[in-house]
Amino acid sequence: MPLWRSRGLRWGAVVAVILGASLISMSGLMYWRGTALLFATLDGSVTEQLELLGARPPDLLPFMIESRMHHQPAVVTQVGLFDGDGRLIVGDVPSIPGRLLLNGRVQAIAAPDPPPQYWRAAGRRLPNGRVLVVARGADEILQEQAGLARDAVIGIVPAILLSLTSGALIGVTTERRLHRLNLVADRIIAGDLRERLPARPGGDELDRLCAVVNQMLERLEEGVVALGGVGENIAHELRTPLTATRARLERSLALAGPETPAGRLINQSLIGVDQALSIVTALLRISQIRHVRREAAFAAFDLAEIVRETAESFQPVAEDKGVRLTCSVTTVATIVGDRQLVLEAVVNLVDNAVKFTPTGGQVDVTLSGTPDRPVITVADSGPGIPVAARSAVFERFYRADDSRTTPGSGLGLTLVAAVAKLHRFAISVEDNHPGCRVSLSCWPAVE
Repeated sequence: MPLWRSRGLRWGAVVAVILGASLISMSGLMYWRGTALLFATLDGSVTEQLELLGARPPDLLPFMIESRMHHQPAVVTQVGLFDGDGRLIVGDVPSIPGRLLLNGRVQAIAAPDPPPQYWRAAGRRLPNGRVLVVARGADEILQEQAGLARDAVIGIVPAILLSLTSGALIGVTTERRLHRLNLVADRIIAGDLRERLPARPGGDELDRLCAVVNQMLERLEEGVVALGGVGENIAHELRTPLTATRARLERSLALAGPETPAGRLINQSLIGVDQALSIVTALLRISQIRHVRREAAFAAFDLAEIVRETAESFQPVAEDKGVRLTCSVTTVATIVGDRQLVLEAVVNLVDNAVKFTPTGGQVDVTLSGTPDRPVITVADSGPGIPVAARSAVFERFYRADDSRTTPGSGLGLTLVAAVAKLHRFAISVEDNHPGCRVSLSCWPAVE
């Protein structure tokens, strides 16, 4: 799964956005409050100076301004006294700023002379017609504003990056953990009920959920083992008496003679006992495939060899029945699995095809596909399998109505399905027009 689809990463991104928005809002508020306080302090000093000087006697005001300029050079507030025509009388403000309103309120203006400077200034017209202007440079405040903005960015960017990094780490960790859970769950779904989900003692909610699921799996495994053991035990118990019964019937047949009425009855009984033994053997074989871990016996083998070997072994049977059996291998394929089980699966497919194909029909055994994705196909010209019954043919003892007179146990395709499930192969049943075509895709369907 792509990392961006990880819930942890998405939550980390959401947290980063929320944190970034919070920091931006907080920094903006601090910026606004800080600069507002600085401007308020500066404007207060300008207004105070304007009021103090404006309250002085008009005749003494020029002298006081000139004295202030000579005796207090460190004062940062600038003052200018102008006549009614705007000519400078005294002061260090060279001219009345053009945009300055003479209403006594502090305004933001540009200094009238170079160098460029940002002023906070206020002016008023005195009773004698003169104009008093008080100004103070605000460049330091602008520098403080830039510093606050820079500090805000320096603080916000690492916080957002840290949130995204934390989200990515959480996403990767969560994804790896869920991937391990999915792998175990796939094995459980494939039939290995002995698998357990990884759960840490005293862990988080997911660990506690895994522990609960593991308890459910233990109960389920016990039930499946008990249920499977019943059939397996019955099969084991039946094998011995059936074998003994068959031996007695063979001796009775030898004593009575095969051509006598009693001999013919005994021979029919032998056929029934052989069929019962084949069912018992098939049940035990399916149980072994489903409940014994055979992955350790997996090895590489040639699939083409199995297909040719099976076709050759059934050639005489097909000829005796009057069925034409062909074999076609169009690809070279070496797969990893249990060779004996795959051979049994192919044998059962070909056996079913030959068994249900009438005289004069045809059975085609084919190995096609690519070397890494080989497909074994067994097609016949028999009666075929109805669409509604195709999912049921792999169940135990299923026999179609028109095939109940044909010898068989109804377990051949069940064994094929068990082998396919063990190897994680895909198996499909389709129409052959006429007949049936069964395809076994010999590569793991679940990666």
